[in-house]
Amino acid sequence: MKNVTRDTNPSLVRSLDKALRVLGLLAQEHEDIDLGSLAKQAGLPKSTLIRLLSTMRAHGIIQQNPKTRRYRLGWALVRLGKAAERQFDLPRIIHPFLERLAQETGETASLAVRTGEYAFYVDQVLSQNVIRGAPPTGAALDLHSTAVGKLLLSNLEETEVEQLIHECGLPQRTEKTISNMSRLRRELAVTRSRGYAVDNEEAELGGRCIAAPIHDGNGTILAALSITAPTSRLTLDRMAEYVEIVCSIAEQASNVLCSGTIERKGQY
Repeated sequence: MKNVTRDTNPSLVRSLDKALRVLGLLAQEHEDIDLGSLAKQAGLPKSTLIRLLSTMRAHGIIQQNPKTRRYRLGWALVRLGKAAERQFDLPRIIHPFLERLAQETGETASLAVRTGEYAFYVDQVLSQNVIRGAPPTGAALDLHSTAVGKLLLSNLEETEVEQLIHECGLPQRTEKTISNMSRLRRELAVTRSRGYAVDNEEAELGGRCIAAPIHDGNGTILAALSITAPTSRLTLDRMAEYVEIVCSIAEQASNVLCSGTIERKGQY
């Protein structure tokens, strides 16, 4: 099979690809670099490079010494790096909240993130009940039929949602699965409005799930905290009770992330 390279891959945004290449080169430098040297290393015309650098400088991603006119990485990358650190370290920080959620509800508690067109459980505390059907850690979960998937979708712009659904479709898992975009749009609007998502036998008959957001200080959803249980225990009459528990613990977990606890590793 022929390999798809940067030059032949039609899905790449060329200007962004060039900008990221330039960032990679700047990351390798131990001191500031001049425009000519950077253009030579990047294999780009100076006029093109100046436009890329000006755009990145406007966002604080690179900075330019006003005296020497040489370039280096910008402070905005420190903020982005800390945001990435929060996501990679999420399971360790959130695990105590999963334990509390499982204890208070008696059901399997999970932490999920989205990668591409699927959601994935990255951590889990299993229910002590014998009947506890829940996909294991690492399992790929549909975005349209699971509570964690719908919650993570609700954080995206409508165009992004449509692109993802175009790529993965709306597989009919049960008779209750959302199977068209109009209904999915309405479901996501409701999810955004109430601040949590529900899977009512949409992924599997006999199972229900409630998911609430783990978010950063800007309100961006980083992950979903959820419980999964059979309908015989998570009855419709008890939904409000369980929703309150899930949302409360998810909010507490979010507050820990926003407070900067994650930077004081080993102290939580």
